[in-house]
Amino acid sequence: MADKSLLKSIEQMTDSQATGAQTNNTRIPLSVLLPGLAGLIPFVLLSLSEVLGLGLPPVISLLAFNTYGAVILSFVGAIWWGLAAATGERAPKGIMFYWSVVPALIGWFATLVAPDVGVLMLSAGFVLQWLGDAWLIRSYPGVAPQWLFPLRTILTAGVLATMVIAWWFLV
Repeated sequence: MADKSLLKSIEQMTDSQATGAQTNNTRIPLSVLLPGLAGLIPFVLLSLSEVLGLGLPPVISLLAFNTYGAVILSFVGAIWWGLAAATGERAPKGIMFYWSVVPALIGWFATLVAPDVGVLMLSAGFVLQWLGDAWLIRSYPGVAPQWLFPLRTILTAGVLATMVIAWWFLV
């Protein structure tokens, strides 16, 4: 029973309206929120691997962290591809299709450089993607579900927090 009330509280906290009123359009569905939060688990575990005593050398933890970060950055970029394919003519489809591959390229390059530089590149990539999301959703209302940007904000904050932790403990 406590689990259900906790999940309901999390769902209510994700409402993006300043008034606190809840609508189905702005509240992040749990079917989206929970997998999104679960996607943060590897970031947290790898960034804290030294503290948790996982037995991984720091450089291995950092390489795994960067590889996972590249995969996730590619994933969030690909959201734009899907939105462009599904949206009406009013949205800037060309920009959306082209931008959708940029995060994947940033992530790929981040795996080819020294691990400490990779963390910085991934951090920049996640910030750029978040800024792009903000621009797209504010400039073209209706191009994405209203809950997408609040979700992306929560998850990007989580990823960036783990980037700081990884820098502190692993670099």
